[in-house]
Amino acid sequence: MPITKLMQLKLKSIDNSCLITTAPLDININDKGTAFGGSLNSITIMSSWCLAYYLSKKLNLENPNIVIFKNETKFIRPVIKDIICTTFIPSEEELKSLESKLEIKGSGSIKIHAQVIEDGKVCVDFQGVYVIKT
Repeated sequence: MPITKLMQLKLKSIDNSCLITTAPLDININDKGTAFGGSLNSITIMSSWCLAYYLSKKLNLENPNIVIFKNETKFIRPVIKDIICTTFIPSEEELKSLESKLEIKGSGSIKIHAQVIEDGKVCVDFQGVYVIKT
C-alpha cells in the first residue's frame, strides 16, 4: 500500500506469538512532537491486516480477500519515540474456528489485537475484526 512507504512502515519480525512492525517518529509526528494519532491508527490497522494475510497464507489460501470489518482504538498515552507495533497471533481456538468457517462457508472473521508499547507501557490499544474470503 502506498501509505506504508510514506510512513516507512517496516516488518521487524514475526514468530509464533506476534508480528512486530516499526515506523520512525520523525515522519509520523504531530505539532506536539509526539506520534500523530492518524499514523498510529493506520499502523495498527495495517499491521493487523498483514497478520490476517500471514494467517491466510498459513491456511494455504491462494488469493484471499481481506477487509477490516470493525475496530476500536484507544490512545492511552503519547508516543515520543520511534513507533513499535506488536500485533498478537490469535489463540489456537480462534485460528481453528477461522479455518472451519473458511472450509464451510468460504469466509470467516477473526479478531486481531495490536498494541503500540513504549518503555514497557501500552500507548495504543487496538482491537479489529477482519473478514477473510477465499
